[in-house]
Amino acid sequence: MTTTDLATPPLDTIRTSAIVVLHRDGWIQGDYASNRPGKTGCCLVEAIGRGAGLPPLTLARKKLRHADAALLPQWEAAHNLMDEIATHLGRNPEDDELNPKWWLTNWNDTTGRTQAQVLAALEGDQERA
Repeated sequence: MTTTDLATPPLDTIRTSAIVVLHRDGWIQGDYASNRPGKTGCCLVEAIGRGAGLPPLTLARKKLRHADAALLPQWEAAHNLMDEIATHLGRNPEDDELNPKWWLTNWNDTTGRTQAQVLAALEGDQERA
């Protein structure tokens, strides 16, 4: 096993941690994160990033900065989980031009979406998502 393998968080751990983040900090739409008085929280993608151990707003970037190269295992694990969740929610990679991160961002921000649906998506419960 390589050192990189040791730093890669398991997808189930990221899921659980993201759920904790959403319960603790709250859920929002329209932005990755908010610290405004009375409106704190983060979206599904940001919760996954934080659950993977990434600093806030890291997944908002198109790619990792050179200075953040040590975060590559967490970055890749977060992207793998986003791909898995988006696929389970109905994203078809052959037909959809959006990558999983943008697809999930749009899914999160859909009018009428609820925190309960976002939590269900993280839990792998497509019936409630």
